[in-house]
Amino acid sequence: MGHRHFLILKKIIEFSSPLQGYIPEPKPSLYFIPEAYKKMPGIIKDETAFSTVKKCIPFLDAFTSGYIIPFQTDIEYMYDEKNNNFNFMINDSVPNEFIDLLNVSAHTPIQISKELMSPKKTLNTILKFNNSWTIKTPPGYSCIFVTPFNHPLPFELVTGIVDTDSYQLPVNFPFYWIANPKEDFTLQQGSPWVMVIPFKRDEWKMETSFISNELKQKETLHRMSFFSKIVDNYKKLSWKKKSYK
Repeated sequence: MGHRHFLILKKIIEFSSPLQGYIPEPKPSLYFIPEAYKKMPGIIKDETAFSTVKKCIPFLDAFTSGYIIPFQTDIEYMYDEKNNNFNFMINDSVPNEFIDLLNVSAHTPIQISKELMSPKKTLNTILKFNNSWTIKTPPGYSCIFVTPFNHPLPFELVTGIVDTDSYQLPVNFPFYWIANPKEDFTLQQGSPWVMVIPFKRDEWKMETSFISNELKQKETLHRMSFFSKIVDNYKKLSWKKKSYK
């Protein structure tokens, strides 16, 4: 009997831009873990010892899922106190033909009802980051575009899902400003901007079930077994390593 050879195909997500080589490139999210997290101790000892968020694997998994597109250029948020107005500015030395790929624009208010707008917004408008990157995934794969998880940022993206296996144009990113509207702020080139998480489109069916007393007892015993380990029980017993390169 002959040997069977299985070809394992790597799933490739491709980022393309006419400005590639001149703007910071997307990278796996793990490259954007904040220094404050890296410097944080895993255990803090006071009168008693307790673990910090650095020991929380789900928190770290959220940090490192997918890819992050960094800001393409510096964008300045500026508040005009005299006219009680605001503006987003990019460097005026950017060539005119590239401004539409880098600038911030606004949606008209009638495009969404007030009930669906973010309660965190500090400006009563929906804005939009323009983007030069086109994202391509293999057949059957889409991408979710979301504010980078667990990063304290002055904006909140409107989360969206795009079928990036068939849509071959740059995806722009609507957002809300959630920082103090009267304070100037610079969104720095290269800092975290958009988290991109590719996923396979599958069909799902939901079910619900009843837990009997006997199953509850088994669940209690399982919890006893799970939490009998003092350190890293979730990491040792349940966690599966993810890979984004």
